[in-house]
Amino acid sequence: MRKIFGKLTNAGVAETLKVGTKLIDEIFTTQEEKLQGKMELFKMAVADRDSARTMYAQDSWLQKIFAIFFLVAWCGLTFVMLNYFVFQTIELQDWQIAFISSINGGISTKLSTIIDFLFGGAISGVNNVKLKTKRKNEDF
Repeated sequence: MRKIFGKLTNAGVAETLKVGTKLIDEIFTTQEEKLQGKMELFKMAVADRDSARTMYAQDSWLQKIFAIFFLVAWCGLTFVMLNYFVFQTIELQDWQIAFISSINGGISTKLSTIIDFLFGGAISGVNNVKLKTKRKNEDF
């Protein structure tokens, strides 16, 4: 139960950081205070990301099996749909088409979630700041 609650609360971290940055700009008046507040907010985001990396440093066998299952199922259902719609090599009834399409849509969503988890980076979407570009502009 505690893990589920943790996942639900972490889902809004990115939005919280965006709102937190706007709030810092509204509350603090000097540039130093704003910078200090944003630095603290950034430190919190990095600490959160590091704790998530630590938590998922080792994949369990169940995670790997789920990822492989969803990939194989998606490939299989896509193969069936291609054979019906494109190559017209199999005959399906309307209910079979609806069933395969809905299952394939659900599996596509799960596969997308797995890919986002494995290859996505949450912190880059939160900041949208290119530090090198910003520093180059400040030098001129």
